[in-house]
Amino acid sequence: MASSTVLLLAACASNSSSYESDSSSVITNTTQHKKTGWQVENSPLSMNQQTFTQQVSQRYNIPESFIQNMLSQANVNARVIDLMSPKKTTAIKRHWQTYRNRFVEPIRTRKGTAFWNIHRADLAAAERQYGVPAAIIAGIIGVETVYGEQMGSFSVLDALYTLGFSHPDPSRPEKSQMFRNQLAALIELTHKGKFDGYTATGSFAGASGLGQFMPISILHYAVDADGDGKIDLRNSTKDAIYSVANFLVKHGWQSNMPVFAPVRLPSSPANLVDGGLEAKMSWAQLQAKGASSSTTGAKWQDGVRLGVIDLRDDVRGNHEYRTATQNFFAITKYNRSYFYAASVADLASVLANEQIRSGHQVTRP
Repeated sequence: MASSTVLLLAACASNSSSYESDSSSVITNTTQHKKTGWQVENSPLSMNQQTFTQQVSQRYNIPESFIQNMLSQANVNARVIDLMSPKKTTAIKRHWQTYRNRFVEPIRTRKGTAFWNIHRADLAAAERQYGVPAAIIAGIIGVETVYGEQMGSFSVLDALYTLGFSHPDPSRPEKSQMFRNQLAALIELTHKGKFDGYTATGSFAGASGLGQFMPISILHYAVDADGDGKIDLRNSTKDAIYSVANFLVKHGWQSNMPVFAPVRLPSSPANLVDGGLEAKMSWAQLQAKGASSSTTGAKWQDGVRLGVIDLRDDVRGNHEYRTATQNFFAITKYNRSYFYAASVADLASVLANEQIRSGHQVTRP
């Protein structure tokens, strides 16, 4: 979702490993109507545009003429192809502090504080409804778009059309398949009148709005919070705030739980890190491996899964270990990166502290 990790579209889309080669014949899925939710969006769609049109029509019950008209207005964007083209690079070294400094910095702190002050009522209402702290919502929007300053100017329709049918990496057909599914969701949203896929602008990967949602995430998680009958994540800050909170809740966020548990890890915690995106250890298991905490009876200790993460600095050989709760892992569903989720949490903490210093009572993330 963040522009620096635009290929990690987890919060915006579910990457499908399914792939269907080009075919000029109509492929009929007799069980399609029985599928629901993500089963639908993970079903393959053809590279052949005529077959694609028929499949999308069947998937969402949209007239083929509507789909054809929308595709006829889409253009291949050479700049999108260039930005998505594989680059020949040496092995990337991970550097946590450098990554963090890009997002937890004075500009985002200042703009995030102003954003919170302006939208205090909506942030507070979303927190009451979903249990997601205002600081976390503001943190995500800050990391994603600097509070609306960097939402992208690419046509979402053109970007998804380009990457769905002219993806520059033919060795990874699952990527173009994923973008065709996103394009299909954009067509569905437009047909329902919930989102204007003809005029929407966003990133070169097709994400849009303050929180950079891909069409499938808009379809499943976006909220028409202002009640105008449409989902506008670019111009309706209320829609964007509620949509971010709803996304996190749908991915396991628990109210009244910190992102990181106040745990003292054993002197050699490396063997506690599994590198996954799910919390797998109980507090009892972590204690048995030498962890301790001065806190007792906290919600994060009560049967909730925990995970030890390693925020690495491959340049200097440093490691920063933290004990993450399931709320941390809910943030990784937005972007499948420890660095991303930790930066969101750290920016959120800075923003919460600014509010507290100004005399406001807020929830610490």
